[in-house]
Amino acid sequence: MRPISEYFSRKHQDAFSAALPGLRKLVGIEPFAKHDKKFGAAGNTLRAYRDFSKPPSVVFRKWAAEVCGHRSTSEFSSELERHLASRAAFLRWHVTLGRGLQRVWRREEERSLKFIKWLSEHDFGSASVKEGFIQNANCALDRQILAKLNECLSRALPMPAPSMGHISNEHTYNFCQDLIAEFARNCGGTPLLFDYWAWKRGG
Repeated sequence: MRPISEYFSRKHQDAFSAALPGLRKLVGIEPFAKHDKKFGAAGNTLRAYRDFSKPPSVVFRKWAAEVCGHRSTSEFSSELERHLASRAAFLRWHVTLGRGLQRVWRREEERSLKFIKWLSEHDFGSASVKEGFIQNANCALDRQILAKLNECLSRALPMPAPSMGHISNEHTYNFCQDLIAEFARNCGGTPLLFDYWAWKRGG
């Protein structure tokens, strides 16, 4: 098998590399104490989930509120520092979050959304939390992200119209994460910064 890097689009590598300084400035800027109550669940995302007995937005936001808790920003920041201390620590936390959401899902019918990225947008008063998100967090996967990934791979993936339906299991999820990580790190970036670069509001 050829190295994945042979498929990287030079045009997109240059564009992503040039954008990195500005992308880093987008992380950790919103005061967490004043966070909104959507928790990263945009209306256009939630419209994809139908035929539930309860509105998906209500169930997801209930779960996210439980994760954030009623702690002070400094208390939550201390917890995040542990979860973001390394890539391995982040992945353990990610699994824990997924299992917690699955429990809520089975109880109240829901699905996973862009919660990690939403958290990364907030200022917890800790430089290590911000850097931990940048260095260790995954990239959220959606239609826009998958389309940009394919462009960055010179359209090597047979997905002319990518959608979340293509992420059919854990293997496809992890494979896409690995592709994004390899492209991003080859350019001096990270998966989270790729997310900030590739996703456009209303896109």
